[in-house]
Amino acid sequence: MEKVFNRSLRIAQELQKKIALIIQYSLKDPRIKTIITVSDVQVSKDLSHAQIFVSFLQSDNKLNIKKKIMILNKSSSYIRRLLCKKMRLRIIPNIIFYHDDSFLKGNKISFILENLEKKE
Repeated sequence: MEKVFNRSLRIAQELQKKIALIIQYSLKDPRIKTIITVSDVQVSKDLSHAQIFVSFLQSDNKLNIKKKIMILNKSSSYIRRLLCKKMRLRIIPNIIFYHDDSFLKGNKISFILENLEKKE
């Protein structure tokens, strides 16, 4: 069985790698002092919009997470400008950042399941 790799999927994977590197090495914002992981990228079919899902190593509370997401969204034009230099695309998609809490939810479910096994 062959996997289907369409263009938008390949571009999403490449965007994920490049944006993670840009956030890690080029984004020097003192308000973001935590490690940011780009967990997923979804690109529209016409490649004009990209949804970037990020998670934070230290997720203190929802207010801090919202602030960090706002900071990332405000710096999206800078990140996009750097992407123009790193990628050879005719259209660099507009970037919108979202918080991905699936890792925390997975941890919570796994903790609950472990406690159920111990009780039995």
